[in-house]
Amino acid sequence: MTLTDRSVEVSVDAEPELVPVIRNVAADLAIRMDLQLDTIADLRLAVDEACGLLLKQAATPTTLRCRFTLSEHTITARAEVACEDGATPPQEGFSWHVLNALVREVRSQTIRESDGAPVAVIELAVSDA
Repeated sequence: MTLTDRSVEVSVDAEPELVPVIRNVAADLAIRMDLQLDTIADLRLAVDEACGLLLKQAATPTTLRCRFTLSEHTITARAEVACEDGATPPQEGFSWHVLNALVREVRSQTIRESDGAPVAVIELAVSDA
């Protein structure tokens, strides 16, 4: 069985002490895909930074969700959290620059769910290819 072309979703309460759960799932998936050690380390740090940025935007109480999509030599992570109206994930500052340095691509946005509730999203991808 191959892990590629699959997805895994993790949901935790939007609390800083639970971010390591998401970070460790990311690393485990990358290990199982046999990605390079540097790529695994970059993914762990990037997921940690993305989740940290989103927690600053989170409405309370809420859930932090992260979906990992696995394809050949690439993992895409989409982290999201419900936020207050007008909140947007930052696209500048030290954490954002660290995030950009760690991954192949990254983007952030605020979207509306079907009920109109705002959701802050950061999507990133790492790759060995």
